[in-house]
Amino acid sequence: MRVLFLTLYPETAASPRYRVLQFVPYLEAHGIRCTVACALSQEEHGRLTGPDRRVRPFWYHAKETPRRLRQVLTARRYDVVVVQKAILTAYVRGAAGLLRGMARRLVYDIDDAVHLAPPHPLRGPWRAIEDRRQIHKLFKKADLVLAGNVWLAEQASDTGARVELFPTVVDTARFVPSDTPQNGYRVGWIGNPSTTPHLAPAAEALGAMRPGDVCLVGADNRKVPFEGADVRPWSLDREVPELQHFSFGIMPLPREDWVKGKCALKALQYLACGIPCVATPFGAVRDILRDGENGVFADSPVAWHEAFDRLRDPALRQELGTAGRATVEDGYALDKAAPRMLELLETIA
Repeated sequence: MRVLFLTLYPETAASPRYRVLQFVPYLEAHGIRCTVACALSQEEHGRLTGPDRRVRPFWYHAKETPRRLRQVLTARRYDVVVVQKAILTAYVRGAAGLLRGMARRLVYDIDDAVHLAPPHPLRGPWRAIEDRRQIHKLFKKADLVLAGNVWLAEQASDTGARVELFPTVVDTARFVPSDTPQNGYRVGWIGNPSTTPHLAPAAEALGAMRPGDVCLVGADNRKVPFEGADVRPWSLDREVPELQHFSFGIMPLPREDWVKGKCALKALQYLACGIPCVATPFGAVRDILRDGENGVFADSPVAWHEAFDRLRDPALRQELGTAGRATVEDGYALDKAAPRMLELLETIA
C-alpha cells in the first residue's frame, strides 16, 4: 500500500510529529510505503513566520498554495491520501473537491478546532476565494475521519462522516521518568509561543512562586502574564530532559471553543515522564486526568494556589506520577496506537 501524508506544517510543529511522523517507522516496517509531503519546508516556515511567530500572510500563501496544489495533483499515484489538519492554512475554494477527485481513498485527520476557522485566513479581496466550510466538506468527502478527541469526533459525526476516535499519543520509550532523584521544587510548562497567554488562569499562583521555581519551555517571554519565570527555548533534543526536571507540569486553559479541539498533549507528555499534571478541567484533559488519582484539577486562582501547595509533598507527586504514567501506557502510547493506525488504513485501502 502506498500512502501520501499531506502535513500542514514541518516536523518541528507538534501536529505532524505526533499525528503522522511518529507512525511512519511502524507503518513502513509493516509494508506501507509512506510519503510525507509538507506545504512548506522548515526553513521556509521559519522565515515566513519569524521568531515571534507572526505570519507574513501574502508571502506565506504565495509559497504554500502552488506547492500544495502540485502535491494534490500527485494523489492518484497513491492508494490512500491522509490530510493532517487542513489542505492549506487558508481554505481556498475548490481545494477539497480537487483533492477528492484525485485521491483514490481519503483520510482526514483532525487534532485541532480548525473547522471553526482557518489557521491563516485570507484578507482583503482574497476573501472572495475562501471557503470557510471547507473542513465540514472534508468531513463528508473523506472515507475516514480520525478525530483526536471526543469533541472533535462529535463535530465530525454530526456531518454524517465515518469517524474513528484516534487520540494523540506519545512514545513511552522516549518520554520516560527520570532515573535520578529530583532535587528542589519546580513548576513546569511546555508549549509553543502562541499558547503563552493560556497561562493566565494560573498567573496569580505562578507569580507568587520564588524566582526560578517556575520554568516555561517554549513560551514567548513578552506574553508571560507574571514575573520571575525561567523562560527557555524549546528544542526537540532538550524536550524530554526539560520535562524530567519538573516537579510537576501545568496545563491552564481558557474556556473557549477553540480549546475544545486541543488533544491535551502537554498532559500526556508530563504523565509519560512520571510527573503529575495540574490542569484546568476543560476539553480533552477531562478524558485523561482523574482529579486526585493521576492528576489535579484547578479552576480558580485559589485552586491553583492550593494545588501548588499540595504538590510540595514528594510522596504525593510520586503517587500521582506513577498513576499518570500508567494512564499513558494503557491508553495513549505509540506502541498500541501504531497497530491501530495500520488496521484503520487497511480497512479503506
